[in-house]
Amino acid sequence: MRDDYDYDDDLSYNDFDDEDEDDDFGVTFEEDLYLMIREKLRDTIQEFKASYPSLKKLESSVSAFRVNAKNTDDSKFYPLAAKLLSEHIKPLTDDSEEIQEIYDNMQKDIARFKNQRAHGYEGEFYLSA
Repeated sequence: MRDDYDYDDDLSYNDFDDEDEDDDFGVTFEEDLYLMIREKLRDTIQEFKASYPSLKKLESSVSAFRVNAKNTDDSKFYPLAAKLLSEHIKPLTDDSEEIQEIYDNMQKDIARFKNQRAHGYEGEFYLSA
């Protein structure tokens, strides 16, 4: 009966599903936090832009945002990028209460760059990832 047992087919370790573990491989806390902030902005804009037309202006502003900081390591680049993104959208806070609320909520996540144990904002008008 041992001849019926095919080790390669029955115990294939190549089929092990470790997608979740691979997602964080090589990603620093700063990069992960910055990407989460961008994702929250994107998701919030997509969710609410039909109800709040002012968010279309925010969407345009966020999609046009670029950072050029060559030769900067992750620990400095991503906090800088978040700060610059925040400064980039700050002028829009005068346009609507919704953008002001998103901006204020985003600041709670940005504070986490300095204190990793701080709780970021999780709520309705700045969606959690």
